[in-house]
Amino acid sequence: MRRLFIITLAIAPLLTGCATLHARIIAQEGVDLYHKQDYAGAAAKFAEAEKYDPSIPTILLNLGFANLSLYRTAPNSTEAGKAATAAIGAFERYLKLKPKDERAKVFLVQTFVDTGKYDEAVEFFKPAIERVPPDPGALNTLAIIAAKTGRFAEAKIWYEKRIAAEPESTEAHLALGVLIWNYLHDHAEETGAKRLELASQGIQTLADAIMLSPHAPNAYIYTNLIYREKAIGEMTDDEKRVDFEEANKFYKMGNDRLKGGK
Repeated sequence: MRRLFIITLAIAPLLTGCATLHARIIAQEGVDLYHKQDYAGAAAKFAEAEKYDPSIPTILLNLGFANLSLYRTAPNSTEAGKAATAAIGAFERYLKLKPKDERAKVFLVQTFVDTGKYDEAVEFFKPAIERVPPDPGALNTLAIIAAKTGRFAEAKIWYEKRIAAEPESTEAHLALGVLIWNYLHDHAEETGAKRLELASQGIQTLADAIMLSPHAPNAYIYTNLIYREKAIGEMTDDEKRVDFEEANKFYKMGNDRLKGGK
């Protein structure tokens, strides 16, 4: 259960108008209900409080948490979709008031992942990815959301777009390589030409990462792992042997770098 960011809502009648004061009173009732794990009741109170004063950031943040908690208690219920949409909307409205709050951005991204709202995530990041050039951070975030919601093809495209946006980024190339390894490792049923093609792409993008950062170990380690996955798709023992020899070579180079060698 996520802790709300407010425990009490201070009432300052001399400093606030009637609507704001009423909003804070109702929101405090929402806090009390949240602590009793009455997430539906809490969400309703925060939504009511927002109507009185939509400019109080903490109310929107707590509205998001309450709806997310409501979703998590019964993700397969008929009301789950509404709760997920309400949580996303609340976090988005909060970020309009507090656009530099990095924590809230993390909460929103995690909500997209937890609720499987991939299309909503694409819509939210649309302005950032349609810039010229596109925002690499937004492309990377969409790739992560796509991967965590089981959309390998979409994740791969977002990572490829990130590489195009910042071709000198070691991290961008490494991220695509890791994505491909994860997919091959989790999909042993993917055999033949497609497996070999994916493995080759992963090895190539990791080679680019190695070229950019030759002393960093991770790209070597994942190249080793992809060669082992590639061997599964080979047709002959000789081809498999070559893959395992390459895997061992890259494992040694990665291990040397982990130990501080070159």
